[in-house]
Amino acid sequence: MFLYTVIMAAAAVIAGILIAVSAKKAEDVAYTRLDKAGRITNILLLLLYICLAPLYLFLAMIARPRYEGFLGILGWLVSIIMGAAPLSCGLGLGFSAALRKKGKSRLGFAVQFAGVLGIAVNLILFFLFYGNLLRPLN
Repeated sequence: MFLYTVIMAAAAVIAGILIAVSAKKAEDVAYTRLDKAGRITNILLLLLYICLAPLYLFLAMIARPRYEGFLGILGWLVSIIMGAAPLSCGLGLGFSAALRKKGKSRLGFAVQFAGVLGIAVNLILFFLFYGNLLRPLN
């Protein structure tokens, strides 16, 4: 899971930047207070995601299925979902910037919290399935 998690983290950074940069500003867009608040929130969320990255990346890296067969398949699905947490962070911030450029302030503000949801899902899955579907460290 180490390689998968590293690839997802790199893909998240690249995809988020590409989405934000490639979106062109619509001509008739006037930025509102929500857009300004969204910019500040994007910066704060980026700092939060960076600070929490060692935690959710470590949990995703140690998530390995414990069993074989059907329970092994469920363990792999849980591991894959946990490894996708960085992708939700990068895509959420990238789409937030792109949607604000297109004049969709509310949707842009809401989508930037996808990373918080992804990290929460990562933590919940880890604490629910560690030792059951997922193999313990020792």
